[in-house]
Amino acid sequence: MNWETVKIENGNKGRTMPYASIGFGRVSLSAAACELLGDYSQYKYVEFLKARDNGKLCIGLKFLKEATTNSIIIKRKKTSEGVLVAGMDICNKRVVESLFGPIGSANKATRLDVKKYEDNILGILAK
Repeated sequence: MNWETVKIENGNKGRTMPYASIGFGRVSLSAAACELLGDYSQYKYVEFLKARDNGKLCIGLKFLKEATTNSIIIKRKKTSEGVLVAGMDICNKRVVESLFGPIGSANKATRLDVKKYEDNILGILAK
């Protein structure tokens, strides 16, 4: 048999494109999305925001170092050796479903584009 390596496109929501996976009651940000924030490990909490970007609904994530009354804690996964994995999860089924509709609580993930708006605000462009 003659095996060929499959080339991975960098521009198709792959390993270098910033995206958010929405589903299972959480928002999971890719490593590339987190890197838009610079030193993202300093942030422990996030607030959800809503706005319009060229007429499209945009869900904002405002990253915070300290908790507020409307913030949710950020979760990060670790390897078996205790090393933090790149990326982060924001889990709150009720809020995610209210913002993203049925895809927010679906038992599958939907990838949406992420864009940086301010130093500590990322936006998820809803479909």
